[in-house]
Amino acid sequence: MTRKHILYAILFLIVAAVLGITGYWLYWDNFVRWAPVTITQKQKDIQELLDSSGYAASGKEGPEIWVITYRNCATCKVWEDQELPKFEAIGADIRLVPFAPMDVEGKVTTTASERSTIAEIWLNRSYPLYKQWRAASEEAWQPTFRAADGDLARSAVVQASRDFIAKLEPLLGDNGVPIRYPLIIWRDGTQHIRVCACSDERMYHYVRDDLHAPSKLEGAQAPALKIEAPATAAAETVASDSATGNYGPDSR
Repeated sequence: MTRKHILYAILFLIVAAVLGITGYWLYWDNFVRWAPVTITQKQKDIQELLDSSGYAASGKEGPEIWVITYRNCATCKVWEDQELPKFEAIGADIRLVPFAPMDVEGKVTTTASERSTIAEIWLNRSYPLYKQWRAASEEAWQPTFRAADGDLARSAVVQASRDFIAKLEPLLGDNGVPIRYPLIIWRDGTQHIRVCACSDERMYHYVRDDLHAPSKLEGAQAPALKIEAPATAAAETVASDSATGNYGPDSR
């Protein structure tokens, strides 16, 4: 083999390596990095932790889907606005688990009304209450149920939501799940636990595909256009509903 042939062979190997690395990176960037994680360790611990949380359930009989979220999570709001109606449309057993983020170096990261609402949801597991809370702005949301601050029992429930996250994150981390919110947890057709850290819209279709939810809602299934009400009017509606307990399973 001549020197020229050797140089051609080296050049070919370099080009092939570059193309191979580039191809793998493109595949990883477009598919692998967005794919959900199948849980292979401590499945029982994860399921027991979910079952013991104060989730707000839709009460339907379809496939079970857990949504771990917190109030000021912008990516959670996007997922809930775009995807939640699609799972409601197939009658999924949706279980919403709101939690109160921990304070950071003495800085309070939640509001009094947020803590009170989380305690109320965890205690009464009201799906309609959660949706009313999510639909209202923080300024408009002035609930009249018992406050969590100054109430030892309800403050303990708020702390329980934080303890839930403190236990869940390491279990998911051990399985290679990146901790980003919302965390969507479900079981696929073979009953394996799957987790999507759904902070990017490119992840959404994996959950829909596994649970056979539509990619779009049309006609009667599509959510109505939501028009923001003035803060004062919304506050009056929320106060009225919470005062009469009008956020139970039969409310709309």
